[in-house]
Amino acid sequence: MSKRNPTTFLVGAGPVATALAGALRLGGVPVLGLWARKPQAARLAGSVAGVAAFSSAPPDVLLEAEVVILAVRDQMIGEVATMLLGTGLVGKRHVMLHCAGATSAQDVLGDVASQVAGIGTIHPLSAIADGKAAMRSLKGTVFGIEGDEVGRATATRLVGALGGIVLPLDGAQMASYHAAAALASNYIVAAIDAAAAVLGIAGVSPARAAQALVPLAEGALRNVSAHGTTDGLTGPVRRGDAVTIQRHLEALRGRPELIEIYRALARRAVEIAARLDGPEAPDRAGLEAIRTLLQ
Repeated sequence: MSKRNPTTFLVGAGPVATALAGALRLGGVPVLGLWARKPQAARLAGSVAGVAAFSSAPPDVLLEAEVVILAVRDQMIGEVATMLLGTGLVGKRHVMLHCAGATSAQDVLGDVASQVAGIGTIHPLSAIADGKAAMRSLKGTVFGIEGDEVGRATATRLVGALGGIVLPLDGAQMASYHAAAALASNYIVAAIDAAAAVLGIAGVSPARAAQALVPLAEGALRNVSAHGTTDGLTGPVRRGDAVTIQRHLEALRGRPELIEIYRALARRAVEIAARLDGPEAPDRAGLEAIRTLLQ
């Protein structure tokens, strides 16, 4: 494959497919279109991304593509890949990439690897809920990349075209990589939901709770971005304030599901605080008292 951007086709019509199709097009990649089984979903995704949309049978334009990106549900990747090869429209001249973060290309595309030019993973490390918004904000996004030699090189080329950052991975690392992504994204949502439930104990409505908590969470993330997790930690655990932690636990009495979340996160915060030394170090006796409270 030459240094030019390869002709690319997307399979899928969800937020990730829409965002990638649009971002690649804006990055100068010739996106020949996208295909999905449901006509209405395909038309909407194509309209948002600014590319041709196809439904019903996979289109003949696939013959002109060099790269096929499968942005479908994880459990459907292998099935869709086999189906596309069965049409005769995809074969040895195509590189096939998938967008699942928890599995390697060999895991989901290994059965068809010998029938295509290369296989790989191109996973945006981004919480994509809105394809229209994400297609213009993927520049600067980290992408987990792995696969065989051709697949990795192709995925790297596409990430470069849309202005992303390549995070090279091995297939065996994918589950750990995706677990980290879930902790940093999905479970932050879960933590905020738990915090909103705690405010609910005080009579605060869910809408007001979100209004109060989201800016607080954003400030914490800015601290981490600027100073890292150790120096970005604030609050009673960092100070070694066992009295305040005790009050928190008493406030959650009767809500074991919330106490479980609080204890797990607070124990991690204790480990972070223990890294601090010098004048910024927490009260060590207080930190040990907190450890005891969280057992």
